[in-house]
Amino acid sequence: MLASSETATVLRRPNLVFNPLAPEFRKNPYPLYARLRREAPVLRSKGMLILSRYADVLAVLKSRKFSVGLIPETVTTQASRIGFQDIAQMRRFLDTSIVFTDNPEHMRLRRLVNQAFSKEAIYAFVPMIKQRIEKLLDIHSRKGHCEIIEDIAVPLPIDILCDWMLIEEEARPQFSKKVHAVRQLLDPGMMSRSDFQAAAKGMRDLTGFLADHASRVGKIDDGNLVSRLCNARFEEQGLSDEEIAFTCVMAFVAGTETTQSLIGNIVYTLLHNPDQFSSILNREGGVSAAIEEITRYETPLQFTKRQALEDCKVGDIEFLKGEQVLLCLGAANRDETVFEDAAQLRLDRSGPKHVGFGFGMHSCLGALLAALQSEIFLQVLLSKYTGFRQISKTVDWQNSSLILRGPSTLEIEFSRKQVIQ
Repeated sequence: MLASSETATVLRRPNLVFNPLAPEFRKNPYPLYARLRREAPVLRSKGMLILSRYADVLAVLKSRKFSVGLIPETVTTQASRIGFQDIAQMRRFLDTSIVFTDNPEHMRLRRLVNQAFSKEAIYAFVPMIKQRIEKLLDIHSRKGHCEIIEDIAVPLPIDILCDWMLIEEEARPQFSKKVHAVRQLLDPGMMSRSDFQAAAKGMRDLTGFLADHASRVGKIDDGNLVSRLCNARFEEQGLSDEEIAFTCVMAFVAGTETTQSLIGNIVYTLLHNPDQFSSILNREGGVSAAIEEITRYETPLQFTKRQALEDCKVGDIEFLKGEQVLLCLGAANRDETVFEDAAQLRLDRSGPKHVGFGFGMHSCLGALLAALQSEIFLQVLLSKYTGFRQISKTVDWQNSSLILRGPSTLEIEFSRKQVIQ
């Protein structure tokens, strides 16, 4: 048994305040991340260990000695604290999700859901993704300006998933609002009673719709996501009807606002580093490499949490069973001991892999789809449009989520390139 988590590697720094809700942190978290890595890389604060170095974060992500089940428990605790009782369906959704289950249940779900989200299936969907992006950009380029988040980054990932699930256009208008309400469950500590009410209703509406939808399109064997989930088999067993509906809901919840933030970060980074983007279309793999670097440089998913399943030592850090661990992905991706000129954007960067989409068995299932959407978006944007200029003087960063980083608004001007006859 370990006697205490207060080892030489765990520091308390009364002069180093970690407050991810602070306006200055929202605007620019990287100075505080640098201090954490330098002064308190293993910091005890807010009842948890906060890790900010790449090696430590990666070691915990790789380890099977940590659970991902904290969020469901925190949802229950927060709901109880504010006296909200209608959480049965939401808790079942979280408890049975691939995102928050540990082995052996996680492995069963992963082997089934991976069949639906295979590389072949996602790459086969590329023409439709490109068509959707080209149409959306064309609509707003005619006006000469757009609010990149509301006009493009919000509807795009929703529409792409709806396209893949064969969800009719007329059923989509309320999807974004309902998905956002349910996504709040991933930030339970920020949820009010009204947030829980909206999440419960959104959960009922989305699950009911998607369960009915699956019964109608699940047998259409054309590569759509719903039919692929319905047909997935492992050891002669498939997903239950509820698991299929829940998996579709989680695809929206985990995949849309993260992609939204990544698209917003792409445009923000382009506007502030225009010279670096001038030649990426002419370099083999240039767009793909640029997306990888932007994901490292402005990581959309800033944090993820784990809980120690047992007393253990990972690297040089000792953990007690039950201890909560906050992994600062955004800090790890700026670790100057791992990434050369870590604070600088380098679109031709090579070397270690970032942890922006996690790592190991709980790495983001939709990472490939998010990356492909972003690559195609950037490819189309740079090849067909020019004259990018930020209209607003400042950029407001979203403050509705602790775990996400991306602009909440970003108004730009741009125009279609002239075709030389």
